[in-house]
Amino acid sequence: MDTQSLMASLEGLAHDPVMLGLALALATLVTEDGTLIAGALLASGGYADPSFIILAIALGITLGDIGLYGVGVLAGKWRWLKLKINADRLSRLNDWLQPRQSKVLFFSRFLPGTRLPTYLAFGYLKLSLLHFTIIMALASALWVSGMVLLVSVAQNIFTALLGPWAPLFGIAFAVTLIFGLPRLLRRSQKLAPVADKIDENQLP
Repeated sequence: MDTQSLMASLEGLAHDPVMLGLALALATLVTEDGTLIAGALLASGGYADPSFIILAIALGITLGDIGLYGVGVLAGKWRWLKLKINADRLSRLNDWLQPRQSKVLFFSRFLPGTRLPTYLAFGYLKLSLLHFTIIMALASALWVSGMVLLVSVAQNIFTALLGPWAPLFGIAFAVTLIFGLPRLLRRSQKLAPVADKIDENQLP
């Protein structure tokens, strides 16, 4: 489902907050970025309260992250996989993650390509689920809040300046921001080393 189709479906639920919140949360499991774009445009269009949209999307993203952690836990019980993974490297990975769990988890939310290996590794190593959930909930809330608020502000500016062209520019801005910003962050001088370290220390 593309973003426009998703947004049209969500607009139809705007009169029912419970169903809209449930749909937003579940949609993140299918297309996280697409749901964030649609939710940001719904908020800027006044279809629902921005704080409600932020809560629903952040909750869905966090539950999806916990699901990936669970996949890692299940993978750790697969004997065939254990035989394939180098025990020494696994021990080094655990030693590397232990003192920097919060930092790795938090920044993985904003760095493309690091989420899946990070969440699976935390589950596989059975690192604290409570700690994982708290950090990912905070990171998700910050990420979603920032994106929704920035798109809302931009959409208001577009509406004032561009009239009927505003929705088109709003969609273009939301797509560029949500897909482009994480990639810019990954290339930044401060965060690129973090992403590289995560890549180097993921499960073999």
